[in-house]
Amino acid sequence: MPSQAVEPLTTLVSAFSRRYPGVSVAIRAAFTSRDVIDMVRTGAVELGLLASAGPVSDKEVVSHALGRQRFVLVVPADGPFAGRTAVECRELAGQRLIVGQPGTGMRAYVDALREQGVEFTVAAETEHRVSLMPLVLAGVGLAVVADSWRDLARRLGARVLDIEPESTLDIALVSRRGGLSPAATAFVEAATSAAES
Repeated sequence: MPSQAVEPLTTLVSAFSRRYPGVSVAIRAAFTSRDVIDMVRTGAVELGLLASAGPVSDKEVVSHALGRQRFVLVVPADGPFAGRTAVECRELAGQRLIVGQPGTGMRAYVDALREQGVEFTVAAETEHRVSLMPLVLAGVGLAVVADSWRDLARRLGARVLDIEPESTLDIALVSRRGGLSPAATAFVEAATSAAES
């Protein structure tokens, strides 16, 4: 999934590549947790990296928990909430938000806010997570994203605020049931070791 392709994918592939420099990793795109699970379940890929609002069910795939990421708010340098490091979720009322497509964790989060009576304007809905930062920096709106975007957003000149109360996504590496190739088995081992350290 796009946010996890920022992090922890970078850390996982880096750890694996150091251990197994002769093995190439092929990365494919999926936009929702369901897409990832379906790709793994059908054998289109051996492993999938995803985020979900709760632990992944082991009914269809085997799940290897890698940790959690909290939701944060990305705002342009000259945007609202100046001088702040955190914002209450209710303060998103009246703001213009850039949201992901249905089925993503960030979309589920903002939809839940709306159900709780926090009214905001959807400035843009995008499947292309790569467009999030340019849209925020151009002043189109603010974006609720996973914490994996924090470092990149700051390097690009955006401000990142924690959203209170804290809400998180569970990050997991999933594999199909049955045997895995030696490379996929080694990747799972490297990923779970990296997550523990």
